[in-house]
Amino acid sequence: MLKEPKIKIVKFRIPKTCQCPNCSLKQPFKKDHEHWKTVKDININSPILLKVRIVSAKCSNPNCSVRSFALPTPGIEKYSRSTKRLKVETIAGVVEDNSTAPRMSARLNRCFNTTGSQTSIYRWKQKEADKHNIKEIIARLEFSGILTLDEYKPKRADNYALVAGDAIKQRILYMETVSGFFGRGAVKSFVEKLDSFGIKPWAVVFDLWAAFPKQIRKVWPNIIIQYDYFHIMQWIHKYLKNALLQFRRELKTQGYEDMGSEIWEHKWCLLKNMDKWTSKDHKIIEELIETYAGTVIEKILIFKEELYNIFDSSSTKEEAYARRDTLFQEKWWRSSWHLCKAMEFLMSDKFEYMVTYLGGHRIPRSGGLENLNSIWRQIESARFGFKTDKGRLDHLKLYQISKYLGGNFPKT
Repeated sequence: MLKEPKIKIVKFRIPKTCQCPNCSLKQPFKKDHEHWKTVKDININSPILLKVRIVSAKCSNPNCSVRSFALPTPGIEKYSRSTKRLKVETIAGVVEDNSTAPRMSARLNRCFNTTGSQTSIYRWKQKEADKHNIKEIIARLEFSGILTLDEYKPKRADNYALVAGDAIKQRILYMETVSGFFGRGAVKSFVEKLDSFGIKPWAVVFDLWAAFPKQIRKVWPNIIIQYDYFHIMQWIHKYLKNALLQFRRELKTQGYEDMGSEIWEHKWCLLKNMDKWTSKDHKIIEELIETYAGTVIEKILIFKEELYNIFDSSSTKEEAYARRDTLFQEKWWRSSWHLCKAMEFLMSDKFEYMVTYLGGHRIPRSGGLENLNSIWRQIESARFGFKTDKGRLDHLKLYQISKYLGGNFPKT
């Protein structure tokens, strides 16, 4: 419970001249009337209420539609019962600290000796977000020119959402849920909206969804396309993992329970990217190769080494194609159905967009939107998802201002 608040009288200095907000006429100040308003404020030591004098001036313009107007009160918005710094601190807590309205309401009581209902906090947040236009925010973000696109399922939502980000600066630019069927038309509509916001990329990085290339080129015909490396490896590792699990099942069927358990224990070491192996991992791999020579375990490790040569050791697209074709000519992987499917994926038309980054365009091979999606999912998880699309977009606008633009909310 809050203690009985202290009352502080606030009387701002009356100017000699003023300007009517309705007709914009600058004129000498002539007092019409005044009244007092009680306003909540934050205070560390003890609860406090401000008793603020509100002075109204007469408008000397006979053609003006208002007879009088209230002088602006520094730090307090018109009709508001809370100071601006209380609202700014509350919104910053909700956005920057990823707090929720109930937790922020409790914090105001505990730390700032004041109150703010959940309804008030939601209202303050919405009112602040409504001051900003997403197109203007995107313009201030100074887009790098390389776009990254992805889709995800928002928490507590029926439909999927499309997300656009800056692949170089690692920033979320815009997101929108897809109404109805998530198909080609939804992608084209989303890309057209990005274009209307002034986002004009020269390159784009996205996952392996087949609808993306054709629909994006309908809006940006000359754009350079790169498939996201994370999704490429995710697709291939699905087959490698399944090959590993099938071999483990075969060992268990043949009565080699201990060997099956050993493979299961070291499965993530086997599937981990080679450049991330530790000295301990290298020792484990050497022992596994010695134990399982000639089996699918050895083939998986060799296949991963070939993948590393194609995507990491190649310096040009031609070199990557040559190494892929050489691997295709070999026969050691053909006895495994799962490795055949992985090879089939590499031999598909998609390979053209897998190695665009080797073409000298200075394109990142990963858009990094998975990391941004992870951050956004944490935001949604804290509040069990957003109830409306507007609520999601409002929070995104405030998040962009807070995290990308220095956290400076406008002083209005």
